[in-house]
Amino acid sequence: MGIEKSSHKVRATRQQIAGAREFLGLTQGDLARIAEVGRGTLVAFEKGTRPPHESTVEKLQHAIELRGIVFTNGDKPGFYFDKTKADVPT
Repeated sequence: MGIEKSSHKVRATRQQIAGAREFLGLTQGDLARIAEVGRGTLVAFEKGTRPPHESTVEKLQHAIELRGIVFTNGDKPGFYFDKTKADVPT
């Protein structure tokens, strides 16, 4: 089994999004601004205290993927960085 790359079928978990955000050196405020979601919404999502709307997760994931993060699932859930996939400066 290979690593499955990010696609519409891969939904990043809150832990993956938080880890990828930190890997990219983004603060919660940075990611909230980039993804156009409230900082409080992002904080609650990362802590797991409030379930997010699907559209919120999609915005967060998309903002991170544009910076070269590829989320994986299957037998090796996680993420990796591929600078060739970055559409915006990291």
